[in-house]
Amino acid sequence: MKGLERWCLHLAALATAGTGLLDGLLRWFGERPGEFGPEAHPWLGTAQHLHVLVAPVLVFTLGMMVRGHLWPRLQSGAEGRRTGLGAAFLIAPMVISGVGIQVVTSPAWRSGLAWAHGIASGAFLLAYLGHLALRGWQPSLMVVRRPQG
Repeated sequence: MKGLERWCLHLAALATAGTGLLDGLLRWFGERPGEFGPEAHPWLGTAQHLHVLVAPVLVFTLGMMVRGHLWPRLQSGAEGRRTGLGAAFLIAPMVISGVGIQVVTSPAWRSGLAWAHGIASGAFLLAYLGHLALRGWQPSLMVVRRPQG
């Protein structure tokens, strides 16, 4: 991966994780007593809209990462880290459940997909952060030699 691609991925992951965590916290802990019963937090809609707007940028940059980092490493047979593969395998459940939340109409399906999205996204975030943390400890694994020609 090139430096600009790496920074785009990091910024998109930070923005998506931040808005997703804010959305979840406001949804679960942001209820306020209203005149006619519990009301959602006033910022919940904004957090949700921001998350839906920045998440496609993360999906795009993850696609660049697969093309420029994961796929060449898999083709070369380079010894990789489990955290990177773990994060890669969590991309599909995270994205599919996130899109599913937006298109299903049944409350039961929406609730199930929301739980699946939260679990897959949390696991992806942990694997991604673990992958970044291990980067400094094993610098020899960061170099992928591509065949010339």
